[in-house]
Amino acid sequence: MKKIIVFSLFSASFLFAALLIFNPQTATGARKSLPVAPGTELPDSIMKFVQKTCMDCHADDGSSMAKMKVNFSKWSGYDADKQIKKANAICKELTKNSMPPKKWRANNPDNVPTPAQIDMICRWAKGLVK
Repeated sequence: MKKIIVFSLFSASFLFAALLIFNPQTATGARKSLPVAPGTELPDSIMKFVQKTCMDCHADDGSSMAKMKVNFSKWSGYDADKQIKKANAICKELTKNSMPPKKWRANNPDNVPTPAQIDMICRWAKGLVK
């Protein structure tokens, strides 16, 4: 009887470990999709990044040219399709290193996005669904 219990516990532990090893995205929540709708605010981690890196230009008191692309002061007013489109465009621009602009990077070296931050933004953008 003891052998059956020990074997069952060992098998369950092995199965759990195998699931974690061979499917780490599910275990860490990387595949979790985030629903968007009008009025959806940016998640806290994304908002901290945006405040530090983007809102100098992309906010109500920022550059008019930048606000035409995306205005984070009005993000929650964007409909779901627009939020998804803008989020994916942000990922693309960050990945190409075209945002933030070179002049801003030179003047704000401590706030230049790191590869980990860019990855975070892209994972967030790809996880948005209507």
